[in-house]
Amino acid sequence: MILWLDDAEASDRSLTGGKGASLAQCRQLGLPVPDGFCITTRAFLAASRSGAVDGQTNGTHPLPLPPGFESALLDAYDRLGRPAVAVRSSGADEDGRETSLAGQHDTVLGVSGAAALLDAVRTCWASAFNERAAEYRRRREITEAAPIAVVVQRMVDPAVSGVLFTRDPLSAAADAAVVSASYGLGESVVSGHVLPDVFKLSASPPRILSRTMGSKETRMDLGPRGVVTTQVPSAERNRLCLDDDQLLRLLDIGMRLEEYYGCAQDVEWALCDGEVVLLQARPVTAFAGRAGSAAPPAGPRSMRARAEELIRADVAEHLPCPYPLDLSAAHRLVEAVGALLSRAGFNPPAPEALLQGDADGVIRLHASLPPQSLWGLTRLPAVVGRSLRHDPGCWSQEEAAIRRRLGRLTRCIDRCAEADSAALLRLLDQAVDAAAHVLHDRYRNYLVPLAVNRAVTMRLAAMAGLGDGVQEEDLYRDLSYVTAAANAGISRLGERMRSLGLERRLLQDGPRPFLNGLDATPAGRKLLAELHQFLDDYGARAGSPYLAFSARSWRECPEDLIGLIAVQLRGMNASARERTEIEPPSRPAVMQDVTARLSAPLRGCWHRSVARQRALHVGREGTLYLIEEFFLQARRVMAEIAGRLVAGGVLEEAEDVVLLYDAEVRRALTRPAEVGLTSLITRRKNARARARETWLRSCGATDAVESADYRPAEGLALRGFPSAAGRVRGRARVILEPRDFGRLNAGEVLVCPFTDPSWTPLFSLAAGVVADAGGPLSHAAIIAREFGIPAVLGATGATARISDGELIEVDGSAGVVTRMSVTAEPSIP
Repeated sequence: MILWLDDAEASDRSLTGGKGASLAQCRQLGLPVPDGFCITTRAFLAASRSGAVDGQTNGTHPLPLPPGFESALLDAYDRLGRPAVAVRSSGADEDGRETSLAGQHDTVLGVSGAAALLDAVRTCWASAFNERAAEYRRRREITEAAPIAVVVQRMVDPAVSGVLFTRDPLSAAADAAVVSASYGLGESVVSGHVLPDVFKLSASPPRILSRTMGSKETRMDLGPRGVVTTQVPSAERNRLCLDDDQLLRLLDIGMRLEEYYGCAQDVEWALCDGEVVLLQARPVTAFAGRAGSAAPPAGPRSMRARAEELIRADVAEHLPCPYPLDLSAAHRLVEAVGALLSRAGFNPPAPEALLQGDADGVIRLHASLPPQSLWGLTRLPAVVGRSLRHDPGCWSQEEAAIRRRLGRLTRCIDRCAEADSAALLRLLDQAVDAAAHVLHDRYRNYLVPLAVNRAVTMRLAAMAGLGDGVQEEDLYRDLSYVTAAANAGISRLGERMRSLGLERRLLQDGPRPFLNGLDATPAGRKLLAELHQFLDDYGARAGSPYLAFSARSWRECPEDLIGLIAVQLRGMNASARERTEIEPPSRPAVMQDVTARLSAPLRGCWHRSVARQRALHVGREGTLYLIEEFFLQARRVMAEIAGRLVAGGVLEEAEDVVLLYDAEVRRALTRPAEVGLTSLITRRKNARARARETWLRSCGATDAVESADYRPAEGLALRGFPSAAGRVRGRARVILEPRDFGRLNAGEVLVCPFTDPSWTPLFSLAAGVVADAGGPLSHAAIIAREFGIPAVLGATGATARISDGELIEVDGSAGVVTRMSVTAEPSIP
């Protein structure tokens, strides 16, 4: 029933309430928080059951406390040294992002002695049912009181106390903090008993913007018998109670808290013996002009919640609605990244806990992270340091080694028809394990260093006064890497079709008939030879690179590639778009602009940083493509397995194998007589619509699964991440998968679930991009900025809410998509 603030479990708000969990997290961050402990919600619940607390009468009763509670409480008080303490209520539903319940529960200050402590605890418990809290919950439509924990801390005797809002609640400006301060205990400021000094500060760079002196006529202090109020001498009233150094130290603590929790913070603090002490921190829940609303979206409630949100967004983008057969390979990928995180001191979720599938083939994402140990994170600098020491210039040698492994595996798979069942499964495991190994190295050697290097590069650009004028993708222009080479190859194939007189035939017949007829003419055979060479070089590119078995590559579905070439040809023929074209700066121009503005010592750093970033980008793209190569080989093995299952009467159609889990495939292959799959396959086919809906909901896309006839009212705006600047109006073209690529027409807005490198040619045709998933650093954002078209990503439910052909406006600077009309036009074939 007792947890100390330093205990790992104390950060669980279900046990210690909002206030207690926040203080425990602050202690774990190394912030100055007075010593103390929490009486957990378990004690409150036990007291409620015993009748020590009665919600009907809104009071306390002299009934027995829960068994063993009094002795446990007094033992903790003894361990604390029996000082005067502050006893504060800590509701499990208070100090949240949406509701604070600030001032609704009771606090008792200056408590001394065992009897007074027990009375103070009863007072805090009873406040769960007081009229203030009940009325607050009624206004907020909260149906019942949550359990109450109680925080007991050593009482501080401050010279000055007050409140810090890391964002001014009157403006919600991202770079304006406000401090209210007065002499003595902070209760005088919080309760409004005095007119405090008010300071406005800027976090970037840290500085004081304004100082307003308050009257500060009285002060509250801790006396021998509790809190006493006295007059403040005239000399102290007529000067500011904080100096600039103290304000900047306070601001630093506030910014650390905002970064940790991901949203604006309301911080109660005290100045004791010249040092800032943290008394309480909670999210700011209301801003001017938005009565009753939460803080502007600066992130989730906590660092843990922020990480969970990032996991959901990342998985939604890279694993769009996986099939059951994809699950085992996805677990292997998660395990590979988790191994790296574990070495860095994190506590990643188990793959099987993160991604779970049920008997109907419905897969869910459970992005709930285990508690993280701050002590474990002491290993993080060493792991990041090793990543930073990796030389990205070695990518060509690393690629050659991986390709040798790929070649050996491919040669074995070429003969897989001769292999027995056990050998087939070994080949399957080798392909998936190889992909996971490349993913591990991708994170360790390229993604982690790239994130660090990007920060350095952008900081140098900002120091040159060009922070907003330099985009990361500007640095990749004229760079040779696999995605750029593949896109250039598609352009060459389009030009070759035109020169051979095949363009009109493709645009008239469509991809599949065109491809089937190429062998009938000399021109077609010439093109076919070049297509085969392109597919040898880049044919492993798939629409969803991390879906090991349900994705299809260009080599497997060349008609998807032909569809992209058709898009490219229409892009070449397109007239000027209905938008302002802004030619992006060339890399030499960017380099020269920044170089000219930096001091001499920083110029070399800038050039080295850019060179390293370009090399890291080559490796990042190259590793992704090699993962696709290994997964293509895994699908070749699975195709052989599926063929055998069809031949054995276990499956009716080979493509149905994606509806089975890995364990079911293995069992069907090795013990076919024991397996009956017909009804299972039928059930899972019928459940696919529900599987997609469930997957999107588990990824946080709760609005993305409206019924088919759902259409929002005219003018309704969707919000997402502002990902590529600019504004454009155009007809929406909803593209859900590669086979739909040919439906996009010049000047239309591409509306899609996500994009990956194989979608890049569509950007030459689109006037703008809207995606359900992704963010400012995802593939779609980078490519949209390269093409100079506006993009809004992470616009949850865009593909369900926006009608194909309707007029929409995309504001890529604000992250807003507005439906201008509900009139839809049919797609031009």
